[in-house]
Amino acid sequence: MADRLPLGFLVRAALSDERLFDGIARALGIEVGEVSLFDVDLPGNEIVLVTTTSRPAGFRTDVSLYVDASRVSGGEALTSQELAARVAVLLGEEVLVSPPSGDPAIAITWYLVTPDGKRLRGTEVHLGDDEDSIDIDRASLRPV
Repeated sequence: MADRLPLGFLVRAALSDERLFDGIARALGIEVGEVSLFDVDLPGNEIVLVTTTSRPAGFRTDVSLYVDASRVSGGEALTSQELAARVAVLLGEEVLVSPPSGDPAIAITWYLVTPDGKRLRGTEVHLGDDEDSIDIDRASLRPV
């Protein structure tokens, strides 16, 4: 896993690996066969290794990626925010991503990227007793 760029975001829909991998591959301009599930016992040589967690409500697909930035055009400058924006548009889904690390409100806010590419800042809302579920307070949304 050395020299891999860790990125991540959440997608509102419960996505199949096939649909998610297709969106990631298109967002990065690589072949879909270069995106694979991360397996600690069988570390792959694909450009992107992915782990996903399914959540019961809110933003349903939690995505962590490990990108070999040296094998992706512009990879060294790639951020979670940029990849999330591309994936949102390509999949036609809302995507939630943490603000950049230098953002003073990183602990309490998220960026919501809409299927048409708009970026909004919003506050997280908890869904009842389900600590695993993350959603966004629609009333808190402001343009980035």
